[in-house]
Amino acid sequence: MNIDHLRYFLVLTQEMHYGRAAQRLNISQSGLSHAMAALEQELGAPLFQKSGRGIALGRYGAALLPQAQQIVTLADNCLRSFQMLREGIGTLRIQTIPLLLVPLVTRLCRQFKAAHPGCDFTFSTGMSSQVCQSVLEGEADLGFCSKIFSDPQLEYAAIQSRPMVAAVPLDHPLAQQESVTLEETLPYPHVTYSWLSGQRDPVDRLFAPVRDRWHIAYEVEDANFILELVAQGFGITVLPDTPPVHRPGVKRLPVTDPVQTSDFYIVRQKAPHLLAAADQFFDYCVGQANGMDLTNEQLPPSAR
Repeated sequence: MNIDHLRYFLVLTQEMHYGRAAQRLNISQSGLSHAMAALEQELGAPLFQKSGRGIALGRYGAALLPQAQQIVTLADNCLRSFQMLREGIGTLRIQTIPLLLVPLVTRLCRQFKAAHPGCDFTFSTGMSSQVCQSVLEGEADLGFCSKIFSDPQLEYAAIQSRPMVAAVPLDHPLAQQESVTLEETLPYPHVTYSWLSGQRDPVDRLFAPVRDRWHIAYEVEDANFILELVAQGFGITVLPDTPPVHRPGVKRLPVTDPVQTSDFYIVRQKAPHLLAAADQFFDYCVGQANGMDLTNEQLPPSAR
């Protein structure tokens, strides 16, 4: 079926006049008549009937109308998608761990979109393992995570490092201090990440030398949940310095001994992406990480 004939049909249903429709389509009236005759012959049914000096949509034309609209819309979307692919633009599917969505990922996306107006984004969240799996399976174009999962098809680049800090309830004995050593946290019960979270790895590395004295009272997946438990007095925590730490109800204390950081990554499939913008955005994020200190810039103003 000729797509152009369906386009002509749709315009003719709007104008209900061959002359006006031909003028709008910038073709001759006879050319429009031949196209409609060919379409009717292919379908084996008349689409229009005479009505005074004009025409009216017939029974078969009314049946064709919604399907023609769907076909033309689908064809237009297909052409538009391939045009964006050729030009290297389009909508990038981003999946990120929630800790990085605000404000690091949103800031990088906003800046990139400003420089590439034809590019847009969709967003979803998940744990690091889910993010990497989505990128591997092609469900996400790029991901932001806190843990590297070894796979020959994935490429990671560090884009941010965060220092490790302690968070304690406001009425806790350690809340009187301005910093803390890891040793000073050991007498108290801890709330920490469960093994389902990529954030557990840097915390576990920090406590490895004193693991036998690390009293874990509660394990949960989400930083906000951890900080809420701390605020309510269920224990203290040591974790990377991310925006959830800067909240009412807890005292944030830099861990001064030992000093350790936690890295965050952008991940993509190694093969060149069908959308050139995906590789451009990956390179942009890496360039931003190498060209400026994002650690303090990404924290809320009150936390700097």
